[in-house]
Amino acid sequence: MHKWFVIPESTKRNAYIQISEKTGMADFAVEKDWWVVQTLSIIFEMEVGQHLVFKGGTSLSKAWKLIERFSEDIDLAIDRKFLGFEGELSKNQRTELRKAASRYVAVTFFDELQKKFQEKGLLGVTFQLVETNDSDQDPRIIEIYYPNVIESPGYIQPRIVVEIGCRSLREPFSVQTFASLVDEEYTESDFAQAPINVPTVNPERTFLEKIFLLHEEFHKPIEKIRVDRLSRHLYDVFQLAKTDFAITALKDAALYETIVNHRHKFTRVGGVNYNKHQPQTINPIPIPEVMEAWKSDYKTMQEQMIYVDSPSFEEIIEELTKLKNKINTFEWTMESKFPMPNQ
Repeated sequence: MHKWFVIPESTKRNAYIQISEKTGMADFAVEKDWWVVQTLSIIFEMEVGQHLVFKGGTSLSKAWKLIERFSEDIDLAIDRKFLGFEGELSKNQRTELRKAASRYVAVTFFDELQKKFQEKGLLGVTFQLVETNDSDQDPRIIEIYYPNVIESPGYIQPRIVVEIGCRSLREPFSVQTFASLVDEEYTESDFAQAPINVPTVNPERTFLEKIFLLHEEFHKPIEKIRVDRLSRHLYDVFQLAKTDFAITALKDAALYETIVNHRHKFTRVGGVNYNKHQPQTINPIPIPEVMEAWKSDYKTMQEQMIYVDSPSFEEIIEELTKLKNKINTFEWTMESKFPMPNQ
């Protein structure tokens, strides 16, 4: 039984508020942070834990402390070897991999996750598997609704969203050690829990993946370019570009090409010419036709997700343009050649 979970609600509420005042993070987000860490701790104690890696924006903020925005998502990649798939996969095998992963998450993982929460004494939690009509849906999403003591604003629900996919690379990753904000603040208390150790995707890879994600989005047919909640990737690239991880990533031509090849094979975006991923033509800047929509989305994100002073949208575009221009001057090129879209 977690001691923190069973102490009086008023005590927890006061602690969340105190930590909020100290960190600048909203009190409801401090509470959610505790549940994020409990969820990660449970998942990585499960049988599948040694075959998972933690990735995405929450890993950048929680495990690496490189960005200062809040996210409710726990984004995980499962090793396809765990599901019985190794080596180069044909198109049919990739479909079978997605089906196997979808079945595993929907049945075995979903059941075990609920049992583990009960074993830990974390009661009053409800679980919802997001349904799909596709047998090969990847990633699969599980929503975990926890009993909150801090009222959340309308746009933030008291829930954790666990997203598990089989198509991501696992390497490179490192084991990162971190704790909840509650445990960091009250380390000497009798309810404090030890930090957890979680295999986490390295920032170099995440930095490149976000650049490629943005490039792909803005090179879609214009009617297919999305906006909602995606401006966070611009912010993340802006923040990562200031770190040594970005310098290392941009020197690693092999990693760059490995990621592009993997994205083309496993998460290809229709209508996008992957030959344009060459350093000389990469471009993560929103096209003029969607610039205002992305600016509006970023304003919403500033209000809801970033808990410190944040750069203006114009600053982000200016810095990412400098980054783009720098990459465009690289002399090396990828050896890989890709078929034209829809071929």
